[in-house]
Amino acid sequence: MATNTSLRFLSSSLRKAPRSIPRSKFAIRSVHQRRALLYPEEAGVGNFLPPEALKTVVQFQDGLLERLNEEVKGTSEENSTVVQTVISTSTNREKTLAFNYASLALNNSYFLDNIKPPTVEGADHEGEISRELHSAITEQYGNIRQLKSSFSAAALGMSTNGWVWFVTDSRGVTGILPTFGPGTLLVRSRQYMAAEQGLSLGDLYGSPAEDGTSASPIPKSPLPGVSPSSPASGVSSPISPKPPKDVGPRFFHSSIASQVNFSSAGKSNIYGSVNRNVSKEKLPTILNVGEVLYPLFCISVHEHAWLSGGYGVWGKEQWLKEFWSVVDWEKASQAYRRAINVKSSLTS
Repeated sequence: MATNTSLRFLSSSLRKAPRSIPRSKFAIRSVHQRRALLYPEEAGVGNFLPPEALKTVVQFQDGLLERLNEEVKGTSEENSTVVQTVISTSTNREKTLAFNYASLALNNSYFLDNIKPPTVEGADHEGEISRELHSAITEQYGNIRQLKSSFSAAALGMSTNGWVWFVTDSRGVTGILPTFGPGTLLVRSRQYMAAEQGLSLGDLYGSPAEDGTSASPIPKSPLPGVSPSSPASGVSSPISPKPPKDVGPRFFHSSIASQVNFSSAGKSNIYGSVNRNVSKEKLPTILNVGEVLYPLFCISVHEHAWLSGGYGVWGKEQWLKEFWSVVDWEKASQAYRRAINVKSSLTS
């Protein structure tokens, strides 16, 4: 009897034993989720993205993340951040769809993070532009109005979906660059180029070498870095053909003020008179323009944005005018300061 009882107890304990073993944390899968916006979604972002339009852009973001999660399920990118996914899939033909979803989500998140609602109807945030950034814009474009004109012209000239970026290099030379489809300027040579980390999609980005892989060197070609052979700028891959060689210089809008006779009409310069003398060391050349580019802000050029905003099929131009009322110039100025500090830290 005692023996049978002991066996019953032993059998019972064996059945219960597995239940007491804790699950390994490594079995839990990370899923990309959109974090909350920096402003109330229900209020929209001024006339640029009214509530219904902002809702559409947010739905676009959610859809990208849902599809990305499904695409990377069971792959080596399953627990990677969005940035890491962009980097690891950019050179793999078989993972083009995962790259597209990740890169589009990264761009769209950056776009939403660098705009904010105007304080009052008809206002903008130009008063938040730092003296450094304002001086650089004045030096290269003549005034803010001309920058707006050049940037908007680049966006208006795009006949397909994409992004237009306002960027700087470490010398403080600013420029305007388009990328098409899922193309991005946020990742270059395995580096995340935006000023702030962890803003996108609720996941925190580690350093580029955190996964044990070293950052690859900056490609020697193509110059000036706007026509990479991969959808991810600066990541060399044969996935897509190279654009024409003249795309780089043509789209880098570094209009030197001394070369153009700008009118002084319009808003007065809040920082005093316009300085039209451009220092020689800042003159962009094919050898130094865009060696390393740091995004300051971008605009999403997707038809769903202005259509859902009530601008109609042909309302793109009017919609672009409203963009300037929501640009977060304070963030752009902070990003500009960080970018030019990169060169200072390297030369000190």
